[in-house]
Amino acid sequence: MPSYKLNKGIVDNQIFEEFEEQKGVSLFNHSANCCSIDDFLAIAYTLCPDIIEINGYIFISDLFDAEGENALERIRRLEEQFNGDKIKIEQWVNSRSLGDFFIGSYTQSMENDKIIDEFAKALVYFWDKRVKELFPNKNIIIEIGDEIMGELGLSITMYEQL
Repeated sequence: MPSYKLNKGIVDNQIFEEFEEQKGVSLFNHSANCCSIDDFLAIAYTLCPDIIEINGYIFISDLFDAEGENALERIRRLEEQFNGDKIKIEQWVNSRSLGDFFIGSYTQSMENDKIIDEFAKALVYFWDKRVKELFPNKNIIIEIGDEIMGELGLSITMYEQL
């Protein structure tokens, strides 16, 4: 007897109906009509970014703006600023407003809470998979919230829960 089972993706494909401008007949088709290979690679990198560990701190590499000796000095200053609170240091560095992911590509869809929520869920899913793959023995939290660490609006952050 034949069987059929649909295993849903992490993004609800019905979100396509909320798009300001639909470029295709489905969410899958839309991506083929609006993203270049460069766009896809940039998106893949954003969903699965470089992660660095410095003196036990875990950061999204692109959000930590120092290397080598400068990185150690930056850590020292952060430890002073946050009284050595590892969680607050990681939250501070790893926080980003969801709107900042689209600085150069604003559309009216940014005002649609359903679309923003789907984007947030996708980021959490992929970042969580990434850190669990890299640090299986650490309890790293990917969190979505309003104005985390002073960010504007709905934001994402990452930190190790000790």
